Amino acid sequence: MRILPLPTLPGAAHNAGPSILRPVPMNTLHKWRGILAFSVLASTAVSAYPDRPVKIVVPYAAGGSSDVIARTLADQLGGELGQPVIVENRAGAGSMVGTAYVAGERPDGHTLLIADVPFTIVPALYANVVKYDARRAFVPVALLGVAPMYLFTHARSSIQSAPELAATASARPGTVSIGSGGNGSLTHLMAELFMIQTATQLTHVPYKGASASVADLAAAQIQASFTTMPTAAALYQAGRLRALAVSSPQRQADTPDVPTFQELGMPGLTVQSWWGLMAPAGTPAETIARLEAATAKALGSAATARRLAATGVGMPASANASALRELLDADFLRWQDVVRRTGVRAE
Repeated sequence: MRILPLPTLPGAAHNAGPSILRPVPMNTLHKWRGILAFSVLASTAVSAYPDRPVKIVVPYAAGGSSDVIARTLADQLGGELGQPVIVENRAGAGSMVGTAYVAGERPDGHTLLIADVPFTIVPALYANVVKYDARRAFVPVALLGVAPMYLFTHARSSIQSAPELAATASARPGTVSIGSGGNGSLTHLMAELFMIQTATQLTHVPYKGASASVADLAAAQIQASFTTMPTAAALYQAGRLRALAVSSPQRQADTPDVPTFQELGMPGLTVQSWWGLMAPAGTPAETIARLEAATAKALGSAATARRLAATGVGMPASANASALRELLDADFLRWQDVVRRTGVRAE
């Protein structure tokens, strides 16, 4: 058997005699050591994540749905990651302050964002104001929860269904009023989407918050309004509101008699409110995968499900990063189209 000599190491002299171990210049050794050290450090940085507390930024004041979801998640996520997870509220400018802050943070997985529907509405409404690119400045981690929108009328109304509301508005353009929680809000854009999908013209009445809109609806001051069930629950359960349709893909267990828009031949109104966990773009794929897996375990907790259900938030069919990405892509296109076609302006 012929034994071949080992190849000469780079940089070694070729006239150093018959030995297969040849001296290597010191500058080459230093170079190799540097490369090896960098590789070890990079690998350690990813495998050691997280190496300090993780911060979840809520771009709203404390007490709202996003805040409750963030704190519910943080309680469970800390145990999964082995580091404390803290929640920080950075409210202002319709969520733009907190979102811009996270967009500018180091992409190492230690600063995350709770995003919701305005994340996809703001770029369409404030194209000349927003200081970040929502599509490119973030990567999805997980879809945390969803909640459908309901179309309500007041209990004394003669209108019994969503198609009947559309027919009434079509027969008397501009005479049917629909309230919202304010110009540019999700409840407003749902009203605009309803008008687009049904080719009707309703009179929009903006309020300072969805609760005010629902209260006036119950008093028959307006004729319709979109909102979530938690916002309308007390008046609905008291028999002062009538739910005409729900925007979820399937009927809701709590309101089994309320049909979906899809059932009523209005599939374009199958739109849900949602909450997701985002990280700054450039966060290592290994870190995103660790966060995604840990979040899935946190969401699988019975305690988490109970706390979210108490706020009217349901668990999505799929909670992974791909599900959130699919939802984001659809919402960016939907709300950009609605704003473009209707000329909606925020307050």
